[in-house]
Amino acid sequence: MTVIAKVHFSHPDMALADVIRALPDADIRVLQDVSTDPVHGQHFFTTDADDPAAFEAYLAADHTVTAYRQVADYENQPVYSVEFTAETLLLGPAVVEHGGFALEAFQHEGGWVERWQLPDRGSLQSVWEVADDRSFEFDILELYRVSFDERSASTTLTDKQQAALATAYEMGYFEHPQETDLAAVADALDISTSAASGRIRRGISSLIESFPERFPDLDVS
Repeated sequence: MTVIAKVHFSHPDMALADVIRALPDADIRVLQDVSTDPVHGQHFFTTDADDPAAFEAYLAADHTVTAYRQVADYENQPVYSVEFTAETLLLGPAVVEHGGFALEAFQHEGGWVERWQLPDRGSLQSVWEVADDRSFEFDILELYRVSFDERSASTTLTDKQQAALATAYEMGYFEHPQETDLAAVADALDISTSAASGRIRRGISSLIESFPERFPDLDVS
């Protein structure tokens, strides 16, 4: 029986530890749409940081980062390829080692929130033991089972996505004709237009993926 676990963890030597401390409100997330490989050193991140130059300065100074470069854009946000030092503590390799993989990962409250798919509870226990051995602060936020015949759905909106969708809805962004535009929604949220666009897009995608039974003609697996 496959399990889905949503966890929060933090450690002084976790990935991007210094960047997260310096930019606690930035939306930094692992880009799952590309072949992120935590075993062989390639990690891809996006961010809605308003000042890319400042973000890159924090990347360069982060004690967990050995190299980085901007490689592309995704939903109007820069994509960075980051390589970590050998001393950086990562849980991704333990998840992979125990037959799992990450469905989602983003910065939240001084650490990382990640959603993992694992073969069973024993696999999750093994990953937790790795985290405990390395003195991570580790909390399981959600845990549910998924069978191949009956798939459970869990809404995976982040707080920022929820705020963006709620603000856009209340301001009439989704009305036809529109009662407001994206720039006004971004101003209300005090973020950039590209950041507002990304949060709304990802929020809508998360809602659709959370309720696949409502969209039988779409491949949301």
